[in-house]
Amino acid sequence: MTAEAQREDRPAQPSGDSGAAAALRTRKGGFFRALGRGILLLFKAAVPVAVLGGAFLAFQYMMATRPEVVRKPVAEKVYFIDTVTASKATVVPRLVLYGNIVAGRDVELRPLVSGRVVRVATTFSDGGIVRKGDLLVEIDPFDYRIAVTERKTQLSESQARLTEIEADLKGEKALIRHARNQIELRQRDLARRKSLLERGAGTAKLLDDSKLALSSQQQKLDERIRRAATLEARLVQQKAVIARAEWALTRAERNLRDTRLVAPFDGFLSDIFTEIGKKVGVNDKIARLTDAGRFEVEFQVSDAQYGRLVREGRVIGRPASVVWQTGGRNFAFPATIARVSGLVSSASGGVNLFARLEATDTTTLLRPGVFVEVRMADTTYRDVFRLPDDALDDGRFVYIAVDERLVRRPVTVAGRVGNDILVRGEIADGDRVVARTFPEIGPGLKVNVPSASARKTQ
Repeated sequence: MTAEAQREDRPAQPSGDSGAAAALRTRKGGFFRALGRGILLLFKAAVPVAVLGGAFLAFQYMMATRPEVVRKPVAEKVYFIDTVTASKATVVPRLVLYGNIVAGRDVELRPLVSGRVVRVATTFSDGGIVRKGDLLVEIDPFDYRIAVTERKTQLSESQARLTEIEADLKGEKALIRHARNQIELRQRDLARRKSLLERGAGTAKLLDDSKLALSSQQQKLDERIRRAATLEARLVQQKAVIARAEWALTRAERNLRDTRLVAPFDGFLSDIFTEIGKKVGVNDKIARLTDAGRFEVEFQVSDAQYGRLVREGRVIGRPASVVWQTGGRNFAFPATIARVSGLVSSASGGVNLFARLEATDTTTLLRPGVFVEVRMADTTYRDVFRLPDDALDDGRFVYIAVDERLVRRPVTVAGRVGNDILVRGEIADGDRVVARTFPEIGPGLKVNVPSASARKTQ
């Protein structure tokens, strides 16, 4: 039904009252709408207030009915620690170093004479073991035997010539003695003739003949003396010739012996460069021989370690132990520091030492180049305490457990042994030193030391 139809169905109102009624209805409708909005706003404001009021009442009720809280005192924290029992002692740490085996003596074998190799030893090979005096290589001795024979012949000729000169000299000296006797006779005869002439029994001619005979005999003596001097000079010369021939023979005999190259000492062969049939000269290298009785180990110590050894007062002659680990076994060899290297390593700043191994021979398994471990005593630390490295706090303090409280004691580090430190300071034998510090550590902390945790220092 439309609005027009509704209006038609309504009974007609008097025309004079229709405007006032409409205004009245309008005023009534506005009032009720304003009243409804006010009630709605009042309700929206009352709900939060009611909620807050209820919450406050509930809080007041809970506060009024809460149980009474009993405050307990705060317990002091107790730290569980591990300790070591300090014990003063003299400690001699052992240095563990590493190095290589080197040959204390090795030589390059070269032939002493030239020639063709006609014989080599059965052990003449790389790694061969030889004894002192064993034949290694023999060079063809034919020419050297001939040279010895020639030198012997020359020596025999020189000796025979010397014998001849000595005989001539001996005969000449005998003639000189005879000539001197003749001169004495001539002098007596001249004196007798002078006496006769003075007495008138002689003649001037006989006196002149006597003088002439004496002069002739004196001339012969002079010639004999000159010839004897010449023979003596020839004798000296011939002795020099003989000496030269003897030396030549000695050289020839030595060259003959040198055709046999023998091992100068016990050792191991390497770097073989010759074989039968090869012609070699005196400058040709034929092998290298390493002395089996003079093995050394070269190893390096730091500046600090070397300084401690020097302060100890002895480096050369210091005993050491060389350990070779191979095949799951350890082979130990006693050794002695033999010398200090003449150069200091500029790269590492360390000092190279050489220790000579004792009691090595051709039966040893060692060879140059083997990597070994060297153990030797470090400097001696007297009256020190050995503690774990973790016991040190701030580099200069340790903590002692006294009556379940920690007490800090100053110490100085004298040295280190592996993971331990050697200290001196205000510690006494039997003190229980904290073995491992922790971030909260400090003087006065209450601690608990399990009885099983206390151990003695080594």
